[in-house]
Amino acid sequence: MQTTYLPPNPATVPPPPPVEPIPTELLPPPPRKRPAARAAALAALLALAAGVGGVAGAVVADDNAAPSSAAAPSVVRDTSPTGSNGAAGSVETAAARIAPSVVTIEVQSSNGPMGSGTSATGSGVIVRADGHILTNNHVVSSAVSGGGIEVTFNDGRTASARIVGRDPSTDLAVIKVENVSGLVPATFADSAQLRIGQSVIAVGAPLGLSNTVTSGIVSAVDRPVRTGQSGVDPQSAVIDAVQTDAPINPGNSGGPLVDLQGRVVGINSAIATVGSGSGVPGGDQSGNIGVGFAIPANDAANITDQLIADGIAKHASLGVQASDAAGAEGATIQQVTAGGAADTAGLRVGDIVAAVGDRAVTDVDSLVVAIRDHRPGDQVKITYRRGDGEATATVTLGAR
Repeated sequence: MQTTYLPPNPATVPPPPPVEPIPTELLPPPPRKRPAARAAALAALLALAAGVGGVAGAVVADDNAAPSSAAAPSVVRDTSPTGSNGAAGSVETAAARIAPSVVTIEVQSSNGPMGSGTSATGSGVIVRADGHILTNNHVVSSAVSGGGIEVTFNDGRTASARIVGRDPSTDLAVIKVENVSGLVPATFADSAQLRIGQSVIAVGAPLGLSNTVTSGIVSAVDRPVRTGQSGVDPQSAVIDAVQTDAPINPGNSGGPLVDLQGRVVGINSAIATVGSGSGVPGGDQSGNIGVGFAIPANDAANITDQLIADGIAKHASLGVQASDAAGAEGATIQQVTAGGAADTAGLRVGDIVAAVGDRAVTDVDSLVVAIRDHRPGDQVKITYRRGDGEATATVTLGAR
């Protein structure tokens, strides 16, 4: 099985069958010894360019950067327990509640007018009534160097949009439309309360089919998945994904995954595919096979607030480079940034990080998401192995 980057759909009209294959694929991480039950894709590697490997890579960098200033929350949040949605709602009512907040995004990759040249379609979710919309970075990145973005709302209205800010490492971006009234912001749930087996729905424009609703469950949480964003170190661009079997396809990118109360629990970003030579009947399948990945709502809301306030996002930093531990679980420190968080706490090259707080570290990707689960300035306990012994250190995280 491969895990496939979920690109925008290449056309805004329903494509004739057969569906064109997805051009960009996630490659599995380099072979390593794991218990068989977890060997299936604990940390999927998303590669937009050839040659992404499992050698030592930057877990975090620029540990001495100043912490981000606290920004006023921009996203509407509801922290009541997500478990209450199991009996409190239905797919029909959840779809009706989220529908006014979901948009279709058409991106023009040239300076030509919308409707000419090369375009692609993705999805987005309204986060503020003043026109701010959250989507995937990979949906709008082609418009950065002189392109155009057009948004179609649930009621059929259209408007041009501009990019407010992007965070390629988490595959998130915020765009904004002007002079559009009556917008309905989505409400974000506390994704930390998600439960495996909980019902969810995905809303967006798969294959260019706007306002499409599909349903499924939360299949897993805290699943490290690499975003594969261009210009970002591949081993620092990792999301702590919500896995779902709700069908999502190209064009769903940037759209919401919601609970039965219609609250956003994730932003859809990637899907798994069955590659050729896998031995699985049916050959090479580049569409949905029931394994999709979404960026958790808590992470998405935090990044959205920063992008709206500053145009950029900052992440917690341990200040090391690391690789998967050889023949064991954990992440081996290969380089320590002088004066950074790890250096100040006494960690050194060769130490194997086994846990961040109470979260186990099995490899580099799980280390990245465990650190990113915190904020710059947070104090966390790092459990590590040095030689034959195990020790802990309290680390004050920096920012990058």
